[in-house]
Amino acid sequence: MMTRRFFTGAALSLAIAFASSTAFASGFGKEAETFIQTMADKAMASFRTQEEGQRNEEFRTLLNEGFDVRAIGKWVLGRYWRKASEAEKEEYLKLFEDFIIVTYSKRFEDYSGDDISLTVTESLEKNDSDAIVRSKIERPNVAEPILVDWRVKQNKDGEKKVVDVLIAGVSMSQTQRAEFVSVIKRGGDNVSSLIEALRSKTEQLASNVNTATQ
Repeated sequence: MMTRRFFTGAALSLAIAFASSTAFASGFGKEAETFIQTMADKAMASFRTQEEGQRNEEFRTLLNEGFDVRAIGKWVLGRYWRKASEAEKEEYLKLFEDFIIVTYSKRFEDYSGDDISLTVTESLEKNDSDAIVRSKIERPNVAEPILVDWRVKQNKDGEKKVVDVLIAGVSMSQTQRAEFVSVIKRGGDNVSSLIEALRSKTEQLASNVNTATQ
């Protein structure tokens, strides 16, 4: 049986461990800054204009445009990715995406009002295809902004993708990885136990969202 902790507070990405040689952004770092600001502006504008029933699908589109969902899902599964069958891998990745959609689309909607803004503040560059972009989300009547860091990498096709999100310094994917591994271990070290947990929780969350919007 899954604990509530399994599905709270975490999602999306890879642990960040920059060496002491990390430098302030010049080339790729500045490109990554523009990428994050453009993605955030597009997402917030889209959520302000979409009808309620369209928001999940719009969020799915934005997620796949801006995030390397497949790579994140594989990393989060850790060593169990190699143990999973091909059928389990494909089912897990589909459920992982669905889980992110139903978990975070409503949360993102809450941060996309007219008076809420995301501003990129700086970036740190590891190399010419890997950077951290720092930002803050400011909300009306709330003194302290939410500090969000985005790890952006450029893939072999030249596309920039987010591979981790850190909120107040905590890596979402690192947290999710620990939770997923815990579920698998409780299920007898079988990936199928995580797949069943993801399916059940995703259906439950989707049902809650549908009920709330009726």
